[in-house]
Amino acid sequence: MSTGPFSGSAAALPPRLARAAAQMLPALSAAANRTGADFGALFNTARLESGFNPDARARTSSATGLFQFIDSTWLGTLARHGPAHGIGALPRSEALALRRNPMVASLMAAEHMADNARALQGGLGRAVGQTDLYLAHFLGVGGALKFLRELASSPGTAGATLLPAAARANRAIFYEGGAPRSLQQIYALLDNRLSGQPAPPAEPRLPPVTGSPAVAPRGQSSVMPPAGAARIAYLLLAELGG
Repeated sequence: MSTGPFSGSAAALPPRLARAAAQMLPALSAAANRTGADFGALFNTARLESGFNPDARARTSSATGLFQFIDSTWLGTLARHGPAHGIGALPRSEALALRRNPMVASLMAAEHMADNARALQGGLGRAVGQTDLYLAHFLGVGGALKFLRELASSPGTAGATLLPAAARANRAIFYEGGAPRSLQQIYALLDNRLSGQPAPPAEPRLPPVTGSPAVAPRGQSSVMPPAGAARIAYLLLAELGG
């Protein structure tokens, strides 16, 4: 389970990002509390995917919004989980436009995270952490399972060899200075980005075999309470003189 959205203080975020984060905190906190998703995992996924920009749009795919859902993943998630949150059937264009709504995007990201957690736990036979869940968001469940299984047995395998299509679309993750990163290095890079730290040059951390799942069962929330989210918003704005 994540220890929270910050490794240190609110000052760890650059001013522009801190202001954007403060604006998104109400939606992220509400979604976490409604669904039981880990607040820190939601917060950090939004930070990495869009920089807390609900209108973000990828240049190389249909990925849009706070969590950069591609069209097909968004429509599938909305069809499965929208009714539970009062969202019925909509024309395709209206359904896709909801990716830019921070509250709806946060709710669907939380539900998608829970779906991914169940699939990863079933496929790996172990609890999963925040970095595992981000891999599922980043690569899809199938790609994440392939990555994590190979990582457990052959951590030195080049990520680009295992997942060439993903590597072509995400060179900054799969390569460093033109050289392919190993699965171990990629995992460490993402793990440290999620924690807000630079990637270590050597001895990256491997995924835990045991531990608390990042997504709690519905009704057993592991998330930060609204008062905690409000305090973070206050600290973010106080650091900026807002």
